[in-house]
Amino acid sequence: MMRRRFILWLPVILALLLPAGFTLARDDGETRGFLEEVTREAYPGADAVVVLDETHVDVEDTGLSHVYRTQLIKVLTEAGAAEYATLRFDYDPASSFAEVKDLRVYRDGGDTEKIPQSRIYDLPQPQHMIYWGPRMKVASIPKLQPGDAVEISTYSKGFVIAYLADQAGDDERYIPPMRGHYYDVVIFEGDKPIVRKTYTIVLPKDKPLRAEIYHGEVGSMASFDDHSLTYSYWKEDVPAVKREPRMVDDTDAYTKLVLATVKDWPEKSRWFYKVNEDAGAFEWDDAIKAKTDEITRGLKTDGEKRFALLAWVARQIRYSGISMGEGEGYTLHPGIMTFNDRAGVCKDIAGMLVTMFRAAGYTSYPAMTMAGAKVEDIPADQFNHCVVAVETGDNEYTMYDPTWCPYSREIWSSAEKPQNYVIGTPRGEELMITPEAPPSDNFVKIVSTGTLDEQGAVKGKMVITGGHYSETNLRWGVVFGAKSEVRTTFEQWIHRISPRARLVDYRTTDPVDVTTPFSITLRYEAPGYALVAEDGTMYVTPPVARNILSNRRLTDWAGAVGSEERDYGIFLRASRDFQFEESLALPKGYRLIRAPEVDPVDGEAASFEAGTKVRGGNLVTKERFVIKKKIIPAEMYGSLKGSADALKAFADGVTVLSR
Repeated sequence: MMRRRFILWLPVILALLLPAGFTLARDDGETRGFLEEVTREAYPGADAVVVLDETHVDVEDTGLSHVYRTQLIKVLTEAGAAEYATLRFDYDPASSFAEVKDLRVYRDGGDTEKIPQSRIYDLPQPQHMIYWGPRMKVASIPKLQPGDAVEISTYSKGFVIAYLADQAGDDERYIPPMRGHYYDVVIFEGDKPIVRKTYTIVLPKDKPLRAEIYHGEVGSMASFDDHSLTYSYWKEDVPAVKREPRMVDDTDAYTKLVLATVKDWPEKSRWFYKVNEDAGAFEWDDAIKAKTDEITRGLKTDGEKRFALLAWVARQIRYSGISMGEGEGYTLHPGIMTFNDRAGVCKDIAGMLVTMFRAAGYTSYPAMTMAGAKVEDIPADQFNHCVVAVETGDNEYTMYDPTWCPYSREIWSSAEKPQNYVIGTPRGEELMITPEAPPSDNFVKIVSTGTLDEQGAVKGKMVITGGHYSETNLRWGVVFGAKSEVRTTFEQWIHRISPRARLVDYRTTDPVDVTTPFSITLRYEAPGYALVAEDGTMYVTPPVARNILSNRRLTDWAGAVGSEERDYGIFLRASRDFQFEESLALPKGYRLIRAPEVDPVDGEAASFEAGTKVRGGNLVTKERFVIKKKIIPAEMYGSLKGSADALKAFADGVTVLSR
């Protein structure tokens, strides 16, 4: 072990001494020395092990980056050999260049096989909804056997996201639009064990780096000479990551390095403002102005007008990313282009709303945000989504998201609370965050009424309503489903009451009309629902307690609850407040003998309470399950699990009735 650690230090030390542009080379003997200690006994359960993962980045004054990466992977099982039979490297030719410099196989028997370039293919990437012309290098590896290893050396330049289309000059297209700057986010853990991972970056001396390590520790070293600054980071003996259901994003769970040469967020904000203003992204023509006036005609308040424009853009600009020349990535396509084509990705949909807001006289700007993960305070591009900000006061903004709000009464989805964002303004803004949505905003309510006869049959009606994101979820299920599929969904809900239960009919309010609340009414019957003994005693579970709303959007928490403990936080679509009420008319003369007793639970992340009683000849049930947070830290998992277990216990309980 000491020998391996000494050898593995050498790449870092050499990286600090070598001039920019050099790559690290090893002879076969040195490489095989690394491989000898990687065995199935040393890594039980692993199909493959990343023996080395070395990245060396040279950054020019312009911000153009040259990235040299070498990975050495040893396969230990047949499954690992199959996994690495084909290798893939993605790139976007509009903004980056990629090349497989060297590819070889180290056979377990001692032979070394160099893979010819003829086995490396340049192909279009599979694409869905976004068609920007990305490509991939695909390498076909000769059949591997357990004990073999693959070494891949690649070179790339440019940047991952296509901010702008091709420009003049050989390397000009690869210079990031925020000229002179560089950023990166590096995760030091992966699905395979890693013996050692290193990341070295060499920058011009006048470009100091802002960097921070999150969720763990890594080794680090810095040096300088008359021309450059060199920073190296490394981590060794890293076990394979553990995956958990509904866990937070990898960047919020695993050890990561965030780095950038940008001074602060206001500088980033001003750049985002200028790059879009210079591109004329928010200019409007007579057609846009006429449509804006038509949409807002007769509306009295600013809130009503902006909501009407939001609803139009959200529905009329379909999500389809077609490359249309200059303007991909963070540069928004001109509003006139998007208006004419009625298509774009989130940035273009947001740009359309900014354009129409401005045409209506509102001061509006685009904003960068990260849906699904946290943005750290280092001003790197940690974004995947674009939204809209309207200035409603001195340094005060109201946020709108047309991509997430089609057929919704929300202007900013509760699925994005909390969420970080940076608005692009001429003044320059700091990193901000939306407040958490209280569970009461996202309530789900079922009011159930019905009758239970002496034969144990139930006939009933359930009225389902929701607030904010929950209402949007209910609405989407109807708007985006064929009529037959909608009925099938409701039938599945009713079948959760009992396999004998049958949906008699259903109705909904108009799902397209977002000016009024939405509701679903289900009428059902369930013959033989209650078990009736010879003496007439009934054993029954209140139908509302069956928790019929099993849905990947509404009840995503259910997939997160299982194990006794968790190592990582839980990422849910939204906080929730489930409220179930039922009044079930009983046959004449029946009284309550026994009802399930479930102790209430009230924790930091969730709570549950429920009860059943007979009042006025009706079996009355009330149940409330509250999920207080959208993002639940691992240390609060017990609160969620305890509440969910109580919910299930109540659903499994039996109420006894007798004359």
